[in-house]
Amino acid sequence: MSTAREHDPFAPDRPAQRAILLFAIASGLMLLLAHEAIEARAAWLDSRVTRLLWCTLATLPPLMAALTVQRLADRRFIAGFLGYTALLVYLTRYAGRAIAPEAVEAGAVIFPLGWVLIASGHVLAAWFSVWLTRTDFSYPRLFDAAWRHLATLLQVLAYTGAFWLLLSLWGALFRALGIDFFSDLFRTARFAYPVTSLVAGYGLVLARTRSSIGDAVHLRMLALWRGLLPMVAVLALAFAAALLVQGVQPLWGTRHATQLLLALVVALVAFSNAAYGKGGEPPPHPALRRLVQAALLLLPLFVGLAAWALALRWRQYGLSLDRLWAALSIAIAGLYAIGYALAAARRREPWLAGIAPVNRVASVFTATALLLTQTGLLDFRAITAHTLLARGDALKDEDLRYLRWELGSPGLTALEKLQAQRQAAQPNSAAAIGQLLAQKQRYEHQTTISTAGKTPQTYQQAPGSASPPEALAAVLQQQPGEWLGRDALDQVGASAPWLIERDLDGEAPDEWLRVTLDADRPGDARASVDPKPCCESGRVVVEIFQLETTDWRRVAVEQKWLQAGPFRAFEAALQAGQISTSPPRFQDLTIGQQTFGFRRE
Repeated sequence: MSTAREHDPFAPDRPAQRAILLFAIASGLMLLLAHEAIEARAAWLDSRVTRLLWCTLATLPPLMAALTVQRLADRRFIAGFLGYTALLVYLTRYAGRAIAPEAVEAGAVIFPLGWVLIASGHVLAAWFSVWLTRTDFSYPRLFDAAWRHLATLLQVLAYTGAFWLLLSLWGALFRALGIDFFSDLFRTARFAYPVTSLVAGYGLVLARTRSSIGDAVHLRMLALWRGLLPMVAVLALAFAAALLVQGVQPLWGTRHATQLLLALVVALVAFSNAAYGKGGEPPPHPALRRLVQAALLLLPLFVGLAAWALALRWRQYGLSLDRLWAALSIAIAGLYAIGYALAAARRREPWLAGIAPVNRVASVFTATALLLTQTGLLDFRAITAHTLLARGDALKDEDLRYLRWELGSPGLTALEKLQAQRQAAQPNSAAAIGQLLAQKQRYEHQTTISTAGKTPQTYQQAPGSASPPEALAAVLQQQPGEWLGRDALDQVGASAPWLIERDLDGEAPDEWLRVTLDADRPGDARASVDPKPCCESGRVVVEIFQLETTDWRRVAVEQKWLQAGPFRAFEAALQAGQISTSPPRFQDLTIGQQTFGFRRE
């Protein structure tokens, strides 16, 4: 056994150090294989589920093993490693099913999964490391293990980053001499993945065997945080006093009161932890103790206000994925708040000793709750989709988009069910939902609202206008109208565009105008591409289509924002056929009192 291990129960022995390098190299090779397979479009890594599972297993189990292994042949380590890997397989496959359909936006599922695995993994790694030492789960050991893992990762990131900075300098120096070999080599995947993993593995070995460096890092951080605790306590007390004077209404008016209050709770908890440390820190000055204790006693008040703010938003706007996450955050914060307030109220020594059992219980509760959100027992996406679907006809357009883009496969399934429900009674809405389902990207512009089996887009014609040629009608059907960035949901209920035949330049007889009226509607929550002034109530868009040889092409477009009165007058002029051209060279178009000047594309 190494000398380091005699003083440090968490340090790896010689075989474990070699294993850390092997774990890191295996991770790099698995990621390289995935990179090559994606580049080659290999069939075995074609599905999203397989990609997510492969990349998760290539990163998290090796990292957990490298951070926690102490003796390679330890049965506890082997059992824990296999158990953690099995847990990751289950969670990843469950999340993978939520993004299995290609139409689902993967980021809405993968990002929450990543944060849950990182947060819960930090807690699990601390408990696992202490379990491997075959000692009790005392708070000082758990505290020490958690901080060591964090300090180790920071050191490895700094070490690997410095290595790549040197490689960048290497490549730049030789490139300055006209030798591009090194810079080209360093950018290749077959160099970057294995070399980075090897360097990171070596950094892990150094950080874990020379623990005094990590101890110095986290002790210095704790010392700095202790110096900020009085400021946080004063902030909490001053904020509570201001609430007594101002009331809560200004806080509700910020529309993010829950986030602000939870941030204050997190700050108090984090800096109090730094002050308590492992439990052996000398107590501060009595005045500072009373200041901190008064601030900690206010923690339940702040969590209660956060819950109140969330309840108000929930009642006003209903359930959403963000609000479910906020509710879970408040539950976790409430556990810490009550425990820390009770610890602060204790008069017995040592000071704040009551937060040690609170941290142990709360950490297990937090990790368990986070992991459950990625299972069928507490799937926030499925809960939100089910709740929204139950609203039926009360759903707004933004709710439908939320189902489509934010909730993964459960939202997609709910939207398909809603489309089927509206097919008979609301065919236009069902058609718009169908087009929303057909979108491959969130901000994909819809080129037409006509699809197979649905009613083609209709047009209004000014008095005296002839029917458009079939070739032009086909072009208009395929070419997007000027809908201010709206998608199919917004187009439902909008007035049909006007088609007008006019010769604007005196030379080309085959010219047609498409006039789109885009009026504000009550409750319209869309964000336009070109935000209009607040006092105006609609936009008018005029497009010119011209026959060039045998093809119709849009050659010009012009738009205007109109207030309520002029907008209604413009629509009445269209209906009355008050349309004329005016010089110079008939380039201007006048409809009612509005004149449009065109520049050809």
